[in-house]
Amino acid sequence: MNQIYRALHMPPRRLLKKLSGQKEIYTIAVRRIPADEPLPALGEGVFTPLPFDGKTWYADPLLYTRDGSRYLFCEAFDLAAGRGDIAVIPLSGDGVFGTPQTVLSTGSHLSFPMVFDWNGDTWMLPESSADHSLTLYRCAEFPGRWEPAARFAVGCELCDTIVLSSTGDALTLLCSETRPENQLYTRYRRFTLRHTRADGELGTGDELESGAFVLEPDEPFNLQHREFGLGFRNAGPLFTLGGQVIHPTQVSTRVDYGVYLQFFARRGASEIPLCAAAPHIVRIAGLDPRDVVGIHTYCRDDVFEVIDARYLTRLPQSPAAPAPEE
Repeated sequence: MNQIYRALHMPPRRLLKKLSGQKEIYTIAVRRIPADEPLPALGEGVFTPLPFDGKTWYADPLLYTRDGSRYLFCEAFDLAAGRGDIAVIPLSGDGVFGTPQTVLSTGSHLSFPMVFDWNGDTWMLPESSADHSLTLYRCAEFPGRWEPAARFAVGCELCDTIVLSSTGDALTLLCSETRPENQLYTRYRRFTLRHTRADGELGTGDELESGAFVLEPDEPFNLQHREFGLGFRNAGPLFTLGGQVIHPTQVSTRVDYGVYLQFFARRGASEIPLCAAAPHIVRIAGLDPRDVVGIHTYCRDDVFEVIDARYLTRLPQSPAAPAPEE
């Protein structure tokens, strides 16, 4: 993205703060779901942020429950290294953050860890678009040891993968593909990830083989979404609310990434817009609302909802490498 063009279209207060040396970083924030809020418009109730240590910020939270305990899997971005790894943070029944622990590091940038149960195992599909791959990990020892189960070289930048549905032998995945020359522009791509058949046959066409798995593009869906456009990309896993399956998405503008959330109700092959959540209405303890410049990811369970927010702050020291555009 052209940084000069972005600066020319930036709100003056934000531009002045950045010129004075403030940086845009992320924080994960949690709150108990308000009893009187039927949809996640995020207008009531204060979020509690994860403390920032000046070295690592955290984003892309995903709530996962195991044996009655809650965990947040997330991106941990090391400011000195200029790279994200995958971390896990215990979350108490009172919504108190535990100590972050790095659980997956590959030497390439990782983010958006989609963690889910399937066929008696726990799996992760993190974003690994930096090396144009889609990699499936199996949990060998929860929560800290993950082993690669299948890697597919997809030849493009697939981001923010979520699971749409699953059967005993297949997963339906929805990814956000970014345009290489401008990552604010995306398009949806749908795939089926399945086990190979017992006879070892892998099929033909554009299927990609990796060990015991095959990745199959959904060509009819992908042809319908052939154009890159501004706006909607996955912002977290699907969730059910009031009998509706809801798809959280993030919206970018021509000059800014991940500005606000838009929620859609799924109706078969279609989606109906429900509500949006803009940064200026979100209250995060300890942050000036005027410094919150984007809401990027959303997840929830029956008790808590979790976001990440991009905000302006002055770092205690300059990092060795800038944070990448997500």
